[in-house]
Amino acid sequence: MKFIILVTFLTIAPWASAQKSALPEPLNLLIQQGGEVVEQFDAPAGMQGYIADFRGQVITLYVTSDDKYMFTGAMLDTQGNNLGEQAIQDYMSGPKSIKDWKQLETSHWVLDGSPAAKRIVYTFTDPNCPYCSKFWQNARPWVDSGQVQIRHILVGILRADSQQKAAAILAAEKPSVALAEHQVANSLPNLKPLLEHSTDIKRKLMENHQIMMVMGASATPATFYQDETGVVQKQMGLPPEAMMTQILGHLKEN
Repeated sequence: MKFIILVTFLTIAPWASAQKSALPEPLNLLIQQGGEVVEQFDAPAGMQGYIADFRGQVITLYVTSDDKYMFTGAMLDTQGNNLGEQAIQDYMSGPKSIKDWKQLETSHWVLDGSPAAKRIVYTFTDPNCPYCSKFWQNARPWVDSGQVQIRHILVGILRADSQQKAAAILAAEKPSVALAEHQVANSLPNLKPLLEHSTDIKRKLMENHQIMMVMGASATPATFYQDETGVVQKQMGLPPEAMMTQILGHLKEN
């Protein structure tokens, strides 16, 4: 099994850190390449099953009884049941959801909407992304009603000046106003790129990009929200009209 080497950082969970020295050697290979072993469960034929979080993707791993070999994927019984499915669901709806939301909260976001709005949505935004602007425009009824606040996590990945434009918004006296003015213009070049920005702004943009990678997002917009059960969900790309209520909630008339 091949793993893509991450150039970003991942924080190893306390369980993984405590168990690292006792883990079978094949699992240490996963950890060395940025993965996180988060759960362990019993598997048949003397094997051990593990749940791992790798670049935002949750996978099942199985290690043979001699601790020498590892394989990933679904293990099915004679009835076709996936033996690791329940362990994955428990992790996705519990620890991972909590961890992902806390990770998003630590990002350097720009507020769109009222800080008192109860529903919070995070979206990774590139200033040169036309679909990000379209999502901003489509969300106006929810944001303007005060029901939803969208927290834009600025990144610069699309064009050569994307990072400089993101820096200009973050460094503005009122970042929320700068973002709104830019989005109203529908990504026209009204925003002057900030060619020289401070170390602090550079750090914030770097950390935003790292969080984006950790969350398994590779393009903008990448939107994260909590469903009706509180589980964090992800929408890649411009949300279709049919999904707007799912992401932003039912629009209530004032």
